[in-house]
Amino acid sequence: MNVYEMARHYYQDFTPPLWDRARLDALVKAGKLTQEQVEEIVNGKK
Repeated sequence: MNVYEMARHYYQDFTPPLWDRARLDALVKAGKLTQEQVEEIVNGKK
């Protein structure tokens, strides 16, 4: 499982999400995700 798949799983598959938007933004800053990937995760695209 890569970082994108893990982020998608922890954000979309749990209510409430285990990873919040702040964590996704931190992964963008760390260079692990792109902003486009975060938008896909937040908007529920699989």
